[in-house]
Amino acid sequence: MKTCLLLCVAFCLALPALAQDNKLKPEALVARHLEALGNAEARAAATTRVVSGAVNLTSRLGGTGNMAGQAMMASLGVKFRFGTRFNSPHYPGDDMAFNGKRLMTGFLTEGQRSNLILFLNSQEMILRDGLIGGALSTAWPLLRVEQMKAPLSYRGLKKIDGRQMHELLYRPPKSSGDLRVAMYFDAESFRHLRTQYEYEIGARLGIGANESSRQTESRYQLIESFDDFRVVDGLTLPHKYKLQLSIQTQSSSLLSDWVFTFSRMTHKQKIEDDVFEIK
Repeated sequence: MKTCLLLCVAFCLALPALAQDNKLKPEALVARHLEALGNAEARAAATTRVVSGAVNLTSRLGGTGNMAGQAMMASLGVKFRFGTRFNSPHYPGDDMAFNGKRLMTGFLTEGQRSNLILFLNSQEMILRDGLIGGALSTAWPLLRVEQMKAPLSYRGLKKIDGRQMHELLYRPPKSSGDLRVAMYFDAESFRHLRTQYEYEIGARLGIGANESSRQTESRYQLIESFDDFRVVDGLTLPHKYKLQLSIQTQSSSLLSDWVFTFSRMTHKQKIEDDVFEIK
């Protein structure tokens, strides 16, 4: 009886916090996130941003070994360019850009594209809406929610990797099929810690019963993680960034990590328009 009573008391004490959590509106969550990023004056002053540093690629499935290289991200308003460079003839790096009107992505050798670029090309809104890179880019859509008119849905607190995070679902105004975009923010600081993109392609029906039973769904997932937050020109920005791409199909599996450590971040560098063109 005593144990049951204590459990009931604990549950009742938790109810106000749960009710408050469920009443949190998407607009309030975005406002708290922007406050965590920096005050309105600092945010307005940062019309451009250039970040650069080291990147390490680890191929766990569908690839071999580790690779070290360099990375740079440049943004001007909604314009965006992000590239990596590796000293490898087979995988020299990735390149992606949005010039405000048109999306562009780079090739590997002999006209082939990397798995990361293929994923982004299949879901153009990730680049078009400025989601990739999170608050590292001035194109971050939560900086212009009213202009984007993208429906947001608050889903409460989730525990991920041992941390409590607010989950916010993002749905672009233009349909992107079955892509699910979930953003995660620290439960206390409201810093953006993670964005998860997922979609599936259903199994195709085979000619015969045995063939049909062997068909499986293809699953695609891209996860962005952000850490090591530091203040730069009045803005609290992540200096460690991770991309994890996971692909599971009937014929193959892929799991790759890109870990970025940015050592330079500036809002004072002039960026020419041709930077946002891939030729």
